[in-house]
Amino acid sequence: MGQTPEVSTPLPVYIVGLEGQDPESSIAETKFRKSIESLSHVYPDIGEARATVRAFAKGKERKHFEVHVLIRMPKHQVEFIEEGWSIEEVFENIGSKIKRLMTKPRDSPSRRRFRPRSETAAAMF
Repeated sequence: MGQTPEVSTPLPVYIVGLEGQDPESSIAETKFRKSIESLSHVYPDIGEARATVRAFAKGKERKHFEVHVLIRMPKHQVEFIEEGWSIEEVFENIGSKIKRLMTKPRDSPSRRRFRPRSETAAAMF
């Protein structure tokens, strides 16, 4: 039998408040999209991934960025806030937080969790 090509639907990734003409902003947008695409391999049913960027002007040239990220999945949603002076650096930190989501699911217990000795002793008798 022949293989049928998979029809990939575009992921619902939104970035609100990011200036499009800045080269640093386009790099940050690419990083966010790639992070969400790699997360979709672990969680294929991502409902929405949205990053809201707020820029605060400190002086004439310097801006402070605050990014609020919301990722909606069928069973739960993940939110985090990251701040920094460089938009590229902020999205780099967001990418590392998204990677942590991929390595260990929320509902699995820790691997280093041992039963207390009292429970182990009670189970022997």
